[in-house]
Amino acid sequence: MKLTDYMAGFIAEKTDHVFVGNGGCVVHILDSLSNKENMNLVPFVNEQGSSIAAEVHHRVTGNPGVAIATSGPGIVNMLQGIACAYYDSIPAIYISGQVVTGHLKEGRKVRQVGFQEMPVTEMVDSFTKYAVCLTSANDVRYVMERLWWEAQNGRPGPVLLDLPDDIQRAEINPDELRSFIPSEEGIDTVLSAEVVEGIKKAIREAKRPLIVAGSGIKLSGTEEEAVQFIEKTGIPVVTTWSTIDMFTSDTELLVGNFGVSANRPGNFAVQTCDLLISLGSRLDTHMTGANASTFAASAYKIIVDIDSSEIEKENGLVTDLAVNMDLRKFFKQVTDELPTVEHIGGWRKRIVEWRRKYPICAPEYYRQESKVNPYVFMDLLSKLTKQDDIIITDAGGTLTWTMQGYEPKSKQKLFSAFNHSPMGYAFPAALGAKIIDPKSEVICITGDGGFNMNLQELGTLEIQKLPLKIFILNNKEYGIIKQTQSTWLDSRYVCSDRESGVSSPDFVKIAKGYGIKCESISRHDELEDKIKAVLSYQEGPIICDVAILENQEILPKLSFGRPLEDMYPHLSKEELEQNMSFK
Repeated sequence: MKLTDYMAGFIAEKTDHVFVGNGGCVVHILDSLSNKENMNLVPFVNEQGSSIAAEVHHRVTGNPGVAIATSGPGIVNMLQGIACAYYDSIPAIYISGQVVTGHLKEGRKVRQVGFQEMPVTEMVDSFTKYAVCLTSANDVRYVMERLWWEAQNGRPGPVLLDLPDDIQRAEINPDELRSFIPSEEGIDTVLSAEVVEGIKKAIREAKRPLIVAGSGIKLSGTEEEAVQFIEKTGIPVVTTWSTIDMFTSDTELLVGNFGVSANRPGNFAVQTCDLLISLGSRLDTHMTGANASTFAASAYKIIVDIDSSEIEKENGLVTDLAVNMDLRKFFKQVTDELPTVEHIGGWRKRIVEWRRKYPICAPEYYRQESKVNPYVFMDLLSKLTKQDDIIITDAGGTLTWTMQGYEPKSKQKLFSAFNHSPMGYAFPAALGAKIIDPKSEVICITGDGGFNMNLQELGTLEIQKLPLKIFILNNKEYGIIKQTQSTWLDSRYVCSDRESGVSSPDFVKIAKGYGIKCESISRHDELEDKIKAVLSYQEGPIICDVAILENQEILPKLSFGRPLEDMYPHLSKEELEQNMSFK
C-alpha cells in the first residue's frame, strides 16, 4: 500500500475537509486524499489562508482541522496560522512536504542540500506541541496517531508532520505498523479535601466574589458545567474576549469583559472584588495590565488551570490557591460541594449601577454627523444578526471595537486569533468557517489594513461562491498604531497612514473585478438599512465598505503602567474613588 494512501484513509476518518497550498513536495498526499470519497480539498491562494482555516475548523466544529503545504516557501507562509493555533491553544494538524530524505541537510555544514529544503521541525519547535520529520515509512501509523493525540490532550495546540517526498511514495504493509500508546502520566485528577474546603471557605466568607471565565472553558468543552458553577454559587462573572459569546448581555450575573481594552464595569469589578476565581484563564498582561501586581490586589485569588507553567509564571500576580487541573475534572469534583453566596446584594447592585452608568456605546456617539462610529456600528450589528450566526473579527482597532461593542445572541460564535492576533486573520478565517459550516451565516468584520493583508483570497471567495458577508471598517490608516503613537510619541505618525506611506486601495473596485457584489456606508442615517441589506443578501458573497473617521480612538483603553480601574479617558479623582470605595 502506498504510504500516502494509508495517511489519506487515516485523515478521512477524522475530517472531511483539508485546506491546502499546492506544491511539488505534496502532490502525492494530495492525490491520495483526492481519491477519498466525501473528502473536500480546499486550495487557498496563499498558504497562510489554509493554515488559518485549519485552526478555525476546531473553533467551529470542536475537532482539529488539517492543512497541507509544500516545502520551503509553502510552509513559511503557513507559519501564521500555526502561531494563531498555538497561542490560542487550538488543536490543529499541519503537514509540510519535504525534499527526499537523501537531500536533507541533517548534520552537513551547508545552508541547503535539496531545492526548497528547510529545517521545518526546528523552525516550528517553539510554537508547536509536537513536530516530527517522518524518515521511516514504517513509523507512519505511530506518528499519525500521536499527532492527533498530542494536539488534543493536555493543553491543546498545533502539531506538525514534515513529510519527505520519497517517504510519501514508499510502499508499506499496514498490518506491520506499530501503534502509538499514550503515556498515562498527567496532572492531578483528584482534588484533596483540604483544597475543596479552602474553596468553600473562601466563597462563604466573600462579600464581593467574582468569577473569571477563561478560554479553557471552551477548550475543555465545559461551557454548560461552567454556567452551572456560576449559577450554583451565585457569583457574578467577567469574561475574557474568548468567552464573551458564552453569555448574552441580559445574563443576570454577567458583569462584562475586562482588561486593557475592555469595558469599565468589568475592570471596576476585578479591582474591587475580595475573591477572584479564575477558571481556565492564563491572566496575561492584556487582562491584568502591564503591572500584574496591581491586578485584583485586594482579592483572595483561586486560579484553576491545566498548565502549571501559567500558574507559576512569576509575573507579579499573587496566587493564593492554585489548582492545576483539567476543568472537566474540576467541575465534576467541586460544583455540587459548593455553597451559594449570601449577603452580596450590595455587590450585585453596584455592578448593575456600573453597567448602567458606563455603556460602551454612549448616546452621543449616535449623534456623530460625519462617517460611522464603530461603536454605533457594533450596537446595530448586534441587534440585526441572528441566533447561530458566526462572527469573526480581525486585529487592532477592529478587534477591540468588536469585543467591546458587539453583544452576542444565544448560540452565536464570536472569535478571532486573540493572542497572536495578526492583521488579515478574519477574512481567511471566515472563508474557512463558511466552507466548514455552510448552513450558518458567517460575518467577517475586518479593517482596511487587515483586509489588505489577505486580499488575494478574494480569488478563493469567488471560486467557492460562498454567501459570505464582509464588513470593512475603513479609516484608511492603522488606527490603533496611531493611537499608540499619539500616546507615546506626541502624535508623530510613522508608517501608519497615507501621509507616512501606508496605502489603502478602493476595495469596492477591487471586489468588482472578481464579480463580487459591494455596498458602501458613509453615515449613520443609512447604517441600519444597509446592514440589513448586506445580512439578507444570499446570491453570493458581499463586501460592505464602512467609512469611519480617521483617528477614531478605542474608548475606553488602559494607558501603559496604570491599574485597570484607571482607563483613558480618565475619570476625575472623585469619581474614580467613588467607584472603588465600598465603605
